[in-house]
Amino acid sequence: MILVTGATGHVGRAVVSRLVSSGHEVAALVRKPEAAQGRLPRETALRVGDYEDASTLKAAFTGIDELVLISSDGAAEAVMRHHANAIAAATAAGVRHTTFTSIVDIGESSPFYYAPAYSDAERRLANCGVPSTILRCGLYSDFILDTWLAPASGELALPAGQGLVAPVSRDDVAAAVAAVAAKTDTSRTLYTITGDRAQGFDAIAAFYAEATARPLRYRPCALSDYLASASARLDSPWPQAFATLCASIAEGRYTSTSSDFTTLTGKPPESFRDFLVRTVPGRPANG
Repeated sequence: MILVTGATGHVGRAVVSRLVSSGHEVAALVRKPEAAQGRLPRETALRVGDYEDASTLKAAFTGIDELVLISSDGAAEAVMRHHANAIAAATAAGVRHTTFTSIVDIGESSPFYYAPAYSDAERRLANCGVPSTILRCGLYSDFILDTWLAPASGELALPAGQGLVAPVSRDDVAAAVAAVAAKTDTSRTLYTITGDRAQGFDAIAAFYAEATARPLRYRPCALSDYLASASARLDSPWPQAFATLCASIAEGRYTSTSSDFTTLTGKPPESFRDFLVRTVPGRPANG
């Protein structure tokens, strides 16, 4: 049986649906069973567990062959603790293999707020004794749209300099995760999942302007200016998280592209422009 954590989130739900539709026996980890109603295929078994309670995780993971550990969210220290609890519980429960969604930027010198949390999880997976496959994912197209593009009005001001990113949609990440979880050959331990083209925020803003018929231009700004603006409208830790993500982008840590998505799924990843065409509401009919 395959168990998917974060099963009511976007990536988790999509992974569950893909695996169920492919005929796999799938369980979903949820904190409250009612949260899964109407959100997961009826064939999905539910296991109740909480990242903060390692004993519930061990019980939920018992009898599981493949664990799909979708990364946690929130404050970095909580994310690190959640991943550590899940990895320890998987080891104690005798899980045979773990697939984990990591990020492309886990370098020790990275300025990114979450880099240490993901680096810690990868170290724990390497040392826990349970075979694992890690998917290091690039910046989500959905994140760029929801967090930066949609709220912008005429100008997208970010402290990302002229850094490039290779956006990948959450749907494509889910497709890659499901492909790994369904594989019988788990000898390959690392994949990098990105879009196939690195582009700057000038191009990203232009794509959004085209998709919405609303002008938008990118302006690199100072980190302090972004922090001040973000702190006025966002709760902690998001101003720091987003500002340091931009700093990482400016340093070129999100520039690389990979063909691993195509290797796993047999198709190219969705381009950022096509993602906008598919997802932006009110797109002009001739767009």
